[in-house]
Amino acid sequence: MDTKSSVSQTAMLIASLRALACYEDDLLIHGNDSLAELFLPEEKRRALRSSDIREMIKKAIPEGLYEYVIARTQYFDELFSKSLRRQIPQIVLLGAGYDSRAYRFADLMKNSKIYEVDASPTQNAKRRILQENAVTVHPNVSYVAADFEQGDWFRGLFEAGYQSSLRTLYIWEGVTFYLTPETVDSTLALLRQNSLPGSILSFDYQHKDEEHALIDTGLQEENVKFGLDVHTCDSYLQRRGYSVIEKVDSETLAQCFLTMSDGKRFGEVKSIMNIVTAEIN
Repeated sequence: MDTKSSVSQTAMLIASLRALACYEDDLLIHGNDSLAELFLPEEKRRALRSSDIREMIKKAIPEGLYEYVIARTQYFDELFSKSLRRQIPQIVLLGAGYDSRAYRFADLMKNSKIYEVDASPTQNAKRRILQENAVTVHPNVSYVAADFEQGDWFRGLFEAGYQSSLRTLYIWEGVTFYLTPETVDSTLALLRQNSLPGSILSFDYQHKDEEHALIDTGLQEENVKFGLDVHTCDSYLQRRGYSVIEKVDSETLAQCFLTMSDGKRFGEVKSIMNIVTAEIN
């Protein structure tokens, strides 16, 4: 992800796909992110209102990407909302982008604190758009400007009120792809050093081995740099102080989140996409 001087291209792309999903007719596929469209330029919003243009857009999307975003959004929506219902003290959204869960699930928030961590340009644009559209921001939501590739960004979390003595859920959605392996390593180390044991980290990653290359997103500023071999993911995380709780592959994502009301499959998720949830030891 671009953390230097401009709004993340990935944040805009994912918001576009989430907004597109809100036009799906089938209730089991229909997107829940009713706020996604707010983050799009007016010309993109107008385009989505045309069924013909929506179909053209779908045909232009790399195979399995739209389906993956639909499934992944639902997966993390469930994880986020369940955690709020269980009143987990802290939820940290790492590379929050245009994630709208803190606003869509505000009625569940109660005493949980939400920390959105992202680069300043994207974060500033997001806050401005929310204000312009009169979207209420719950007082428990805090924004932390950070560049994962620059120094100890965790300090900003502490300054915003984060407490390492409280159980925390970290959601790292759609971010690891764009970081170097060294940055992923250092981030995993920072989370472990500054978290209460029993805290949870959930993130998605691309499977990488000799037969499977990482996806070329086509985004000039956001090249894919990181992947894991799904067969060694457990040991990779164990060596870094994490215990895997759940692994979700592309087939499971499609089965759980892309089955339509008539029992047919809406589509398939690209086979190299995975989500893993782990406990911090």
